[in-house]
Amino acid sequence: MADTTALVRAALAARTVPADVDGLTDEEPLKSLGLDSVALIALTAELQQKTGVVIDDEVLFAPDVSVAALALAVAEAVGPAAGEEEPAAHDPVPDGTATVEVVGLGVVGPTGHGASELWQSLLAGRAHRVPVPYGTASSHRVGVVPGSRDEEITSPDRLFSLLYAVAEEALGDAQVQDRTRVHLVVGTTDTGGNALAKALEAGPPPTGSAFVGTLARRAAAALGLGGTATVIGSASASGAVALGHAWDLLRAGEADEVLVIGADTVSESGFHGLASLRTLSPQGCRPFSSERRGIAVSEAAAALLLRRAGTGAGHPAHGRLVGYGASSLTTHLAAPEARGIEVAVLRAIADAGIDAAQVSFVNMHGPGTKRGDVAEVEALRAVFGDRLSRLPLNSSKGVLWHCQGAAGIIESQVCLLSLAHGTLTPTTGAEPADELFADLDIVREPREFPARYALSVSCGLGGVNTALVWERA
Repeated sequence: MADTTALVRAALAARTVPADVDGLTDEEPLKSLGLDSVALIALTAELQQKTGVVIDDEVLFAPDVSVAALALAVAEAVGPAAGEEEPAAHDPVPDGTATVEVVGLGVVGPTGHGASELWQSLLAGRAHRVPVPYGTASSHRVGVVPGSRDEEITSPDRLFSLLYAVAEEALGDAQVQDRTRVHLVVGTTDTGGNALAKALEAGPPPTGSAFVGTLARRAAAALGLGGTATVIGSASASGAVALGHAWDLLRAGEADEVLVIGADTVSESGFHGLASLRTLSPQGCRPFSSERRGIAVSEAAAALLLRRAGTGAGHPAHGRLVGYGASSLTTHLAAPEARGIEVAVLRAIADAGIDAAQVSFVNMHGPGTKRGDVAEVEALRAVFGDRLSRLPLNSSKGVLWHCQGAAGIIESQVCLLSLAHGTLTPTTGAEPADELFADLDIVREPREFPARYALSVSCGLGGVNTALVWERA
């Protein structure tokens, strides 16, 4: 166990005063070094990156956790060294290393229908926007599907119709032959929205579409899917968290195919809720601009069909999901926390089994809020160090605006398309540049850039932070 003890000590020395680590015995609690819970999480993410071992939270957050305890946890997970006795055999279980491929894409939103329209619109910096469709005197606009009428945008069934459209598109793209094997995970911020409002106005007790908890089951039945049906609600990171849940199902061997959908409408309650938090800007999302003032929202839905490699025939892979990380950390409901984003990114990179130096570019959450952009950059500086100034960064929200629960999946599609085309999409709305980001390589024009790994970051109210690592097919 000497090697793992040395590894733990080296990781500690990189995060605190080396002399203090040298003076610490193997059995002495790490709390004597003044490490907080976030520092401990970052430490274990680094150990996971180097060893592939996930340290259980019960070990990590034990009051007396020590160098010896962490080293033992790593050593036991890695297995016996040469010459040591093998442990008793157990029934085989999935090893969590399955290759997860993206075989189906579906998207609809302010850029139109389909991945091709999404790609061309991002390159050109165009999207469809209309005044807020609720008859209120407001200078605000929202992103909607081109050609949509107000009565369609505010329809009680709008969320379901958007979801159903991208589900069919992704299933068709993947050439799925047996839908009874497909599981469904839906990420959304919707809590009933337009459907609940219309039901309450009508008088009788609301049923059916007014309850978003039934959304996945209704969609699975309509689509003929035979697997589990789950709804994920994690604020603006809902789509990304849904991908993480699907990732776990596939690696655990509990599913071979999972259809993951992020979907949201521009509901009246949602719009005014964000307005009450003073996060909305009439100018829309302006990531990294000195004139950024807040977000604007769009209706959208996006779908990815994930498949364990070797478990089905169909469309060639668009790319691979290789790492996922998340954290729940904030000191304020609506204020971002740089350290929480850092932990999510570290976990995703470690989960992917790569080094930070191998990340080719970052599609940032980049909402265009005063504090959000600063916190995200601070987190990335902590992860990538001096290399951040040479790492291409972009945000899709200058075109898409904030697609809420669909954002994490649409922006993941942007990463996959960028990897496939060898081109980075520009950050629309980033001018005039903020001097705070003057040293960063923010992509402002379409750029040819062959890449292997892309990092996508998504964050939500309440301190939900996520990161996904995508690999070129």
